[in-house]
Amino acid sequence: FTEPSMVFDLKAEYVGATSVNLTWQNDTASSVYKYRIEVVNGTSVRNLTSYVTKAEITELIPGTLYNFTVFAITNNGETEGEGVSISLYTKSSPVLDLKAEYVGVTSVNLTWVVNDTASSSYTYRIEVVNDTSVWNLMSNVTEVKITELLPGTMYNFKVFARPVNSMSEEEGLSISLYTKPRPVLDLKAEYAGANIVSLTWTVSDTASNSYMYRIEVVNGISITNLTSGVTKTEIRELIPETMYNFTVFAVAND
Repeated sequence: FTEPSMVFDLKAEYVGATSVNLTWQNDTASSVYKYRIEVVNGTSVRNLTSYVTKAEITELIPGTLYNFTVFAITNNGETEGEGVSISLYTKSSPVLDLKAEYVGVTSVNLTWVVNDTASSSYTYRIEVVNDTSVWNLMSNVTEVKITELLPGTMYNFKVFARPVNSMSEEEGLSISLYTKPRPVLDLKAEYAGANIVSLTWTVSDTASNSYMYRIEVVNGISITNLTSGVTKTEIRELIPETMYNFTVFAVAND
């Protein structure tokens, strides 16, 4: 038997976390060929056989570099052609359990997990989105501190896992939340009567036009909460000649 010709146009039609679908072409005599597919990952080597010009390779490790080499073999199995190779990374497993460990005025700490044996070598892309901007951060560990955020603003954070030296990413996992507003400023009583107090305050946040405000009214053991959509309020039904403590909290629109 003459040596079979090399396969050509070897490509991955599908790349998943644990499987890859390969296709290739061969010459007009290929109907009498079978094919050996050599699967190499580091020091691990295994071989599969296909009788058609395609193969689904399963039981792969997520986020791992593999080299696949396809050899054409005559049907008697005695003569094998020169192999053609393709190298690629399987996709990483998806990010899981994304959560905000801390939410501050201008920063957020995120954590997540990935259940891959190869995940120690991953990098992670964190996409940060608000109404007016999009930017990306990178992390080599399953946590990140995101700074320089706007107070009292809605953000969407999406984390993508990426195998080392690969641009391939699995679909990301998202979380949306508001940063905390800054404390109110310049709180003062514009008017204090026998049973009425008028309070005003200011807020320096760019997002403050969407804030609500909670006014905590404390008299001894009595606590009452009021709300306001503007930076002032009139508190009624107070007890004359009584000490009150008024605390105003800015609340993001979440």
